[in-house]
Amino acid sequence: MNKFTGLTYIKSIIQGLTVLAALSVGTPALAANVSTSTTKAKRPAAPAPTPEAKAWSLDLSVESYSNMMKEDSYERDAQTSVDLSAGYRFNKITSMRIGTGVIKEHVGPENTYFDNTSASLSFKTQLAQDIAWINTLAGILPTNRQMQDEMSYQGAARIGTKIAFNNLIWGSSASTGVQLTRSFHEYEMTADGSYNMRNNAQLALTYTLPLFSKLALQTSYSYTVGWTYQDDTRNKFSVGADLGWDFTPSVSAWIGTSNQGNALKANGIDSNIEFFNDTTSIVKAGFTISI
Repeated sequence: MNKFTGLTYIKSIIQGLTVLAALSVGTPALAANVSTSTTKAKRPAAPAPTPEAKAWSLDLSVESYSNMMKEDSYERDAQTSVDLSAGYRFNKITSMRIGTGVIKEHVGPENTYFDNTSASLSFKTQLAQDIAWINTLAGILPTNRQMQDEMSYQGAARIGTKIAFNNLIWGSSASTGVQLTRSFHEYEMTADGSYNMRNNAQLALTYTLPLFSKLALQTSYSYTVGWTYQDDTRNKFSVGADLGWDFTPSVSAWIGTSNQGNALKANGIDSNIEFFNDTTSIVKAGFTISI
């Protein structure tokens, strides 16, 4: 298979996932007309632990991605990340999780470095049998050396709240939530002369549709408004679709595509949100092992 045929084939896969994503987002509205039933960057969300689940958990995730640019292109972006996270469930309501990772770049100098380390405390309240309210407090430690050098990054504090719905139409699930982040930097400007983001607010939506017994499609969307130290605003979006397989209760894998960037065009008015873009969209694949 030559490079041109290979790129065409990969683009077909991405466009197919994009169509599936659009169909999955539209499923609740379509089904509501024929049924009386009540009408989740980077990875598919793990299911919430049941009361019988063990208190400790350990997850190892590996993911590789690349955009569609040519091998020697300046805008080519490709990397592999290995993430390790550990969680502990104190009771049915309270749990904690600590995670970090290592990133290997496949372009440019091909650097290898640690990602930032996160520590979070979550509180889950069951509002109804299939509806849960989850609140999270988190801290981000600046273990990513590149962010320290380029952005003088010193960490962040985060608070989030979301509502999770299970057993919707055709066994699907969904969540919607808001996340507020306060970042800390030594300097207001980055090494390349742009402004660092001090605060941001993010709205996130996810929808997961089971396709077969061990196969599911997860679509996600987020919109972020950020404020610099000069109180200028920036608007960003992220959309994605992943096909996930649960081989066993402890092993899962996925392939998918996602796109992100400025939510507004250069005029600051027109929308720049795209589900697929030949330049910025990426293809990705990964797996998770849970202990």
